[in-house]
Amino acid sequence: MMSKMWKTGTLVAIALTATATIAAQQPPPAQPPAPASAPSSSDKVVVTGCIQRGIQSPVGTTGAAGAAAAADASKFILTKASPASDATATPKTFRLDADDAQLTAHVNHKVEITGTIDAKPAAGDAAAPAKLKVASVKMVAASCE
Repeated sequence: MMSKMWKTGTLVAIALTATATIAAQQPPPAQPPAPASAPSSSDKVVVTGCIQRGIQSPVGTTGAAGAAAAADASKFILTKASPASDATATPKTFRLDADDAQLTAHVNHKVEITGTIDAKPAAGDAAAPAKLKVASVKMVAASCE
């Protein structure tokens, strides 16, 4: 009886050792890659300016130039924009990239916008203003002076 228990114990020990050895040889699960294009906090900008409705392209235009302009048309722009920390900086204009609901209530208001700047020009227009991807909007004044 004792030798039978000894054999069973030995077999269990061998099975556990084999299982542990196999488990130790498995590579750890791969870590998901960090997003390469995620903006860091240093890419964030805070600008103050006036939200205006952008120029809407006419309905029914055809051709490549009309299609490119319509595809990249900005519904809202930020005019008289300067860094919030430096009101004496030369004002700029930005195309705003945000949900309409986030900006509609602030048309013709002076606002402070936090976001990231996409410096790529509009398709086919190197003179177009840079695009500002809006993260948050805070009203500074009820009108643009």
